[in-house]
Amino acid sequence: MNPYRTNRMRTRRFGKGRQLRNWSIGLISACLVLTISPSVAAGPWDNVSAWETATVTRIVDGDTIIVSDSVTGASSRIRFLGINTPEKDNANPGQCGGWQAMDVLAELLPLGTTVRLLSANPNSKGKDARPQRVILAPNPITGEFDQDIAWAMAERGWGLWFTIASEAAMSSLYREVIAQAQEKRIGMWDPTLCGELEQPDAQVDLRITRGSRNSTLVDEWVTVRNTGTTDIDLTGWKLRDSGNAGHFVFPAGSVIAPEDFRTVHTGAGQPGKPDAHDLYGNYTRRLYPEPGNNPGALLGDGTYLLDRYGNYRFWREYPCTTECEINPLNGVVAIQDLSLGKKKGKTRAATQWVRLINRGTETKCLDGYRMETGNTVYRFTSGTCLAPNGTWLLRMGKGKSTSKATYLGSTKPVFWFNQKLTVYNDLDQVIARRSW
Repeated sequence: MNPYRTNRMRTRRFGKGRQLRNWSIGLISACLVLTISPSVAAGPWDNVSAWETATVTRIVDGDTIIVSDSVTGASSRIRFLGINTPEKDNANPGQCGGWQAMDVLAELLPLGTTVRLLSANPNSKGKDARPQRVILAPNPITGEFDQDIAWAMAERGWGLWFTIASEAAMSSLYREVIAQAQEKRIGMWDPTLCGELEQPDAQVDLRITRGSRNSTLVDEWVTVRNTGTTDIDLTGWKLRDSGNAGHFVFPAGSVIAPEDFRTVHTGAGQPGKPDAHDLYGNYTRRLYPEPGNNPGALLGDGTYLLDRYGNYRFWREYPCTTECEINPLNGVVAIQDLSLGKKKGKTRAATQWVRLINRGTETKCLDGYRMETGNTVYRFTSGTCLAPNGTWLLRMGKGKSTSKATYLGSTKPVFWFNQKLTVYNDLDQVIARRSW
């Protein structure tokens, strides 16, 4: 039984022409995001501690309004939870569509509309100390506050998925409806919204490698791979995250041949070093946070590739939220064999290894993948690809990596008895697993 069916607030969506439609299907879809584990029994609003009523006095942009509190009369600038719409400043990279998003919001929330403001944390604030809230408008038929405005914006294609740790239970609701808008290519996902369709035959695959908590910013990167059959020129194209924290512009001469790639690191470095594929964003903090372990309050992010006109062309968002146990490679990449090593200490570490095999008929690249066992995590470098029937070998000890073997560099054993080894993709889906 879906625990949200009994939730006291049955929210509906706005349809075309502001006609009401039953929101139960949308709510169930959204709740699939939150009910990965059967132990999750609370609804998205069960822990809401801030319930405020106010009147809309101004539409600032597609995800921000100014309201007047119905009790105190105080004016507040409110930031929506769950989505991030384009800004109105077209001079800022990646902001095409800001005025259109504001117009859509103005249609959904005419000035003078009474709204209900929700949050799990009454002190929840974002950039510029703006209170962050779910905005509910009244149902003209029942009078109940059950019209989720952020959902309505996302449904129309105006909003990136944007999660916040203190409000994750509610902000994760919008992932499903955003994915539907992306598939339809509507709103900000229209590839011709900001100008002509540049290089219409381009095919690009994006993969995110999240660094560990104690690693450097260089150890966080996005692999941009040309999966098409012709060269693509990414000169002037932009790579950004969902929170506007980073905008990387590809330099002149960024022509990528079929199956070639570029690695865009979050941290600082010299372009072209240590590998010719390496580029650097020179940011001072991480762009892609860990999603956490609470299936009822997912954190996530994404990377988005925009063309020179600002059109959203390609994207990758994490973590997986539906059908997460389905192996996208269908078992083609597998753990062929591994060695637990001999003797003890350095000798045992030097004799431990794992070998992967591609049992398919097409080359498989492991961009963004990682391998975990115990407290050890190995992140595959960009360009690690397995030809059909090809293998890849990781040795746990020290040594110089070659085309035939990669060395982890550990002086202590990595594999222990009664353990398991798991290969994940960048969406945290299990690709291969071996237990012993």
